[in-house]
Amino acid sequence: MARTAPVLYSVDLSECAGIRQLTTQEISEEFAAVLEGAGATILQAVSHTFPGAGLTCALLLTESHAILHTWPETGTVNLDIFSCSTRLKSLDAIAELGRVFGAGKVSIQEVPRADGHGPRPDGRS
Repeated sequence: MARTAPVLYSVDLSECAGIRQLTTQEISEEFAAVLEGAGATILQAVSHTFPGAGLTCALLLTESHAILHTWPETGTVNLDIFSCSTRLKSLDAIAELGRVFGAGKVSIQEVPRADGHGPRPDGRS
């Protein structure tokens, strides 16, 4: 697995017309399939449906993790994708999930993280 400095993508998908037409099972399956298609290796998937509300789905990945939260009543999906591998094409996954869920708006925050292999911020090793 190629290593690079870890990056967290925190994503808000809004105006998601498509999530109302999908079951929570279908949303979980689409989430996993899109991440795998973008290069992720899923070690474990856990989902929880909130009755009358949305879904939280967590994927434990060889590359790190991905989390999805839905609010069908407002057409909102929030994603966090964290990876320390160049193999996982997180931005491709985000674009595809936006398409799958019919997002009218996509907001992406990219947060570079320390990789744990360099000097600490306080200068100590």
